[in-house]
Amino acid sequence: MKTKTGIMCPIVVFALAIAVAPLSAGSLKDLFTAATQSNQDYSVYTLDLELAQLKKTKGEIEAKVESDRLSAQNSYVSALASYRSSVLDFYDEVIEAALAAATAELDLESVDLSLQNAKVDKEYADTRFKNGLISEETYKEIDIAYKTISNNYDLAAWTLLDAKNVFFLITGREWDSSLLPEVPDFSFTASVDDWLAKSTSLEIANLSVKIQELKTASLATNASAYDKRIQETENRKAEVSLSNAESDAKRSYESMKITLRNQAALLQIRTDEYALEELSYQDGLRQYEKGIISQSDKNLNAMSLLSARKNLLAAEKNYIKSIGSCLSSLGENPLGL
Repeated sequence: MKTKTGIMCPIVVFALAIAVAPLSAGSLKDLFTAATQSNQDYSVYTLDLELAQLKKTKGEIEAKVESDRLSAQNSYVSALASYRSSVLDFYDEVIEAALAAATAELDLESVDLSLQNAKVDKEYADTRFKNGLISEETYKEIDIAYKTISNNYDLAAWTLLDAKNVFFLITGREWDSSLLPEVPDFSFTASVDDWLAKSTSLEIANLSVKIQELKTASLATNASAYDKRIQETENRKAEVSLSNAESDAKRSYESMKITLRNQAALLQIRTDEYALEELSYQDGLRQYEKGIISQSDKNLNAMSLLSARKNLLAAEKNYIKSIGSCLSSLGENPLGL
């Protein structure tokens, strides 16, 4: 979609832009490839994980007792959890940047249409006020409305420029609507056991229980009553943490299933809404060409279409982000979409 640089661009050009501009044309994989090549943060995340793997291997080789080996594993799993979180944040950042730029374009076009209508109202009010057909109060209200929308246009133009700059900083590419990613085909087929097996929180809790069990087994037979009670408390704490981690993981699995299902349904609803608005806009365009409705009414129809498109983009963004979160929880790299 092309951003208009002038306030009063020809209506026909705008109508054509709305009618033919694709909702999405790029791929997530291409977008993430560009982002990882230009942004050093992702390479740092990868290096941190490689370093953690090396330390884990070294720790296991040098381990003198089983607890040392478990501690090395625990450190690695913690690093893995941090890596997943960082990569998911990066994933979300790229998605947010792309959708923010696309939304800012729609906002600017919508405000431009409002400004066109406000300018018509202002010019009509100028004539009527000079002829004494409206009061000064009414005239000032129309003038204030025009100035307000004009100010909103300037803000929308700056917001779009800022969104484009952010997109460039994150991906290293100049924003273009063709870069707006498609929603990937995705089906959540993982079982709860698959989900639990990939939970780093659950794995850390399991390791903690094993470590405490080893500490209990190595406790001296003549250990003081306080040392025994302390170790017993540590054991109970580790077991409670494990139970909580398992419960949290199961809840997150069910939550993810419901979230993905609901967001997919909402995405379909927004798609249908947009299709209906597009039909309504085309019908209004034909009426305008026949002189049945005014330019202002046609602009209002176009603004409704833009609003529906914004709602669709919001639904796409939320669904794509949830897909990334799901893949991350299953131990897969969401950037590989």
